[in-house]
Amino acid sequence: MFRADDAIKVVGRCRERGVRILGIDAFILTNKTTQPDMGQSLDPSILNGHGGSPDCWETGIKFLKERSSADLFFEIVIDEKLNR
Repeated sequence: MFRADDAIKVVGRCRERGVRILGIDAFILTNKTTQPDMGQSLDPSILNGHGGSPDCWETGIKFLKERSSADLFFEIVIDEKLNR
């Protein structure tokens, strides 16, 4: 799990390496629980049909920047296949 600023860096590294972003999920963490915030999730694969968003990285970065002031943690789901 990453804070928004660190998650943005991870997405940038994925772009550099050609690793597609399949999704980003937000969570609220407390001392006792980890709670998904289903209203704060991104699935770039649905943005452009089955082929996914043509620029999943920019979509992911924009999504994270819009939530950077929220008290959320983010999980990034990546495609393990390189798209080079």
